Amino acid sequence: MFKHSRKYAIEIDGILYYLSGNKLEQIVELNDIEGNKWFISDMQESITRTMAIEAPVRYVEVMVRKKLQESGEFAEPVSIITHWKKKKGKNTTDIFFTALPTRLFYQYSDQIKEHEDSVILFPLFTVLYHVLKHMRPRNPVAIVFQHSRFADLIIGTKKKVYYANRCVAFDTSEEQISTLWDTVRTDIKTVESENRIKTERILFLNWIDSGVEPEWDEEMENKCFSFEEEVIVFNEKEYHLSFLRAIRMLSGAKGIASRTEKTLYYTQKWSPYLNALFLLTGLLLLSGYFWYNQKIDLLQKDLIALEGKKASIQMRAKQEIPQIEYKETLSFVKDLASYQRAPSYKEVINDISDALSADMKIDILKMDYSRNEMMVEIFGNVKAPFGMAYKGYQIFIKTLTQKGYIVKESRFNTEISNSEFLTKLTKRI
Repeated sequence: MFKHSRKYAIEIDGILYYLSGNKLEQIVELNDIEGNKWFISDMQESITRTMAIEAPVRYVEVMVRKKLQESGEFAEPVSIITHWKKKKGKNTTDIFFTALPTRLFYQYSDQIKEHEDSVILFPLFTVLYHVLKHMRPRNPVAIVFQHSRFADLIIGTKKKVYYANRCVAFDTSEEQISTLWDTVRTDIKTVESENRIKTERILFLNWIDSGVEPEWDEEMENKCFSFEEEVIVFNEKEYHLSFLRAIRMLSGAKGIASRTEKTLYYTQKWSPYLNALFLLTGLLLLSGYFWYNQKIDLLQKDLIALEGKKASIQMRAKQEIPQIEYKETLSFVKDLASYQRAPSYKEVINDISDALSADMKIDILKMDYSRNEMMVEIFGNVKAPFGMAYKGYQIFIKTLTQKGYIVKESRFNTEISNSEFLTKLTKRI
């Protein structure tokens, strides 16, 4: 009952729906729903994949973005939403992500920011991945969400995602939907063969426009299960849907929203319980106040006695205090002096900005402070011919050296019209 009181906006195949309790209705825009809500979207124009990337964990999204643009899958800036990633080897990372044009990502962000109430965004594959994690399977499981002429597929265990993709048919005719299910079956078989695994179960999720579940061979048929369904009313007609069970299992921590937005959402959600808790706490404090007030006379007497003992001890104390007792204080003072001498983040950023040429762009900047040294790590790219790019990089290094930085590591990798650099610097404090 508590979960069903939550409001959901669901965007699938370009159509926006409003779910409240067991009633589903089609709406025009997000503002048609009053109050706080969760927003589930299949994010049209997006793709969802798994990849093994030759890069450290902290740089993997940068490399995925570059790889997608170089392959021609996106001809414009692209944003990466990471669902899961894990270090595979010394310099290899497995990642499961949704990629979409940056302009579209900003549209979603602006739409949420402009909304009067709190909104938490969930990409569709976040929902499917959460179902997989909720099942916690030791052996591989396939989850398929079929709607209209699409089938969204994810294969994995509680520890790893092997595959994720959206299968597409030309239309919703019976023949094309049959072909769509054949594509899903082929994808599952291919993933099993390439990863040397065996899918233990195939779990189906359905929507109001889903087709009939497929008829496969006996081996595949024995693995097929339907997720628990829920009776929903849409356009005065009852539907038995399993996808809604999946979204009700979501955790707000996995949604896309600022920390402030999430805090506000849960503060408003739990406000009745918090008010009751504060009232109970106030009553307990009031009772405690009266109890301690009765004890105050005894405490005052004890305090007077202790003050007398303290005065007596101070009279007998030695005049010279051993120097060893001041070691921690002296160390603390030295630390304060060191931190005062350390350049601020603003100063470091200004130094780096002064050194950058017009074609240089920083993707990642990391600064660490120790007692006597500041460490700076810079990763970026230069969109210019090699000669111009390398010359600008040399001036960049020289300028920072003149400002007191010491180069510990310098890497410059170049292609025809795009170069990448990694520079590690230190500066004495």
